[in-house]
Amino acid sequence: MARPADWHPLRESDPVPGDPVEVREQVKHMKKIAEYLRTQAEALTAMADTDNLKGKYADELAENARGLGRKLDLAEDRYREVKGYLSNWADELEDFQKRADKALHDAQEAQRTIESRSKRDDHSPGDSEKKGEQDSSDEDPVLKQAKEDLEEARKRLNSAEGGYQERSSHFARKIRSSIDDDMKDSWWNDIKGWVADADWLGDIADWASWAATIVGAVAIFFPALGVIALALTVVVAAIHITQAVTGNGSWFDVLMDLGALKLARNGMKAAKAIKALQQNSRKAAAGLAKEKSTAQAARANAGARKTAAKSERKRGGGTSRKNRENARARRLRLEGENRAAGKRAADEVRDAEMPQITASDKAKSIGDENLAKQIKDINKWRDTHPNSPELASNASQAQRHADVVRGSWTASTVLDVGDKGADSMTDDGYSRMKGRMTAAVGSQW
Repeated sequence: MARPADWHPLRESDPVPGDPVEVREQVKHMKKIAEYLRTQAEALTAMADTDNLKGKYADELAENARGLGRKLDLAEDRYREVKGYLSNWADELEDFQKRADKALHDAQEAQRTIESRSKRDDHSPGDSEKKGEQDSSDEDPVLKQAKEDLEEARKRLNSAEGGYQERSSHFARKIRSSIDDDMKDSWWNDIKGWVADADWLGDIADWASWAATIVGAVAIFFPALGVIALALTVVVAAIHITQAVTGNGSWFDVLMDLGALKLARNGMKAAKAIKALQQNSRKAAAGLAKEKSTAQAARANAGARKTAAKSERKRGGGTSRKNRENARARRLRLEGENRAAGKRAADEVRDAEMPQITASDKAKSIGDENLAKQIKDINKWRDTHPNSPELASNASQAQRHADVVRGSWTASTVLDVGDKGADSMTDDGYSRMKGRMTAAVGSQW
């Protein structure tokens, strides 16, 4: 039976919440488990006591069977005692709720009477003399009785609520006492119980997941935020792994998280590779520009260098040592100019501004402006030196890595949107599917 939603004028919400029907369903379930455990314990004990077991393994198997049988006995005791407490609590809970509902009904009836009588008095005609006589007379008996009924209903609800609080605490203590027996839980069971009770872990995971989605979208325009999105995804994955290994979460969520991290790693690795290729292309292009400019300068002053070299080697015929030294100096100066021309050309390549990009270039790089400039720079130097196998290879590799960046982002986005919107399209069938992929690591003992 559904609980009343409106508790005015006594409370803002239900003071005695709970579902006796659901509690009784749990009692039936626990009864079946207790019966099954008892049957299995008896079977193990009988197997341990049989004389049919022969061989070296017989004593160890019998002892293990007795030990497991004793644990099943203890577990059955737990279920049987807790089942009894829950059954009693369901009866008392139902009684408290009936008392509270009756008090609420009476209070609402009294409140309606009070409101109707008050409105009638406010709208009744009469001059000031009659009003004075009314003020001096006794209060409307119907209104007075309604107020008394409302106060009485409030007292009865307080009594039901107090009994509810006292008895719920009583049964909680009894249940805790029942599970505090000789069957000691392992540290792993304690961890699993702690995770099961830590609802805030799931809240953090949900918050971090949505935050990662939002930050990831903003990172299209501000790539530096991508690190924050990755950190949030790591937080979500850590929580989901913790919940999954303790049987409190789905392994499907873990697979989704690991897939997202793998895609993010692939995208980041590809982006770093493109940056390295861009730097390598600049270096290679600078080397080619240096060679080209040096060669051009050498061709331009080849005659002067040849004449200076010839004068430097000339002997006799009135050629002095000083003339030979001057010729050598001219040759060295010309060669230095050639090298300087090559260095200037290389420096111009290294120090050149990154190319300007269009909106289309930026869109192809998933909004990453730096990545778009790096790709365009690689292609520019390939086109500047079309005969360079190294620059052509760099451009080809950069294109493949750019495809990885786009593919990783697209796949990650599709998975994220699908995960968040699948329930609305499958009438919660998606969550039920994930629920079937829930299994704790480790046994109960």
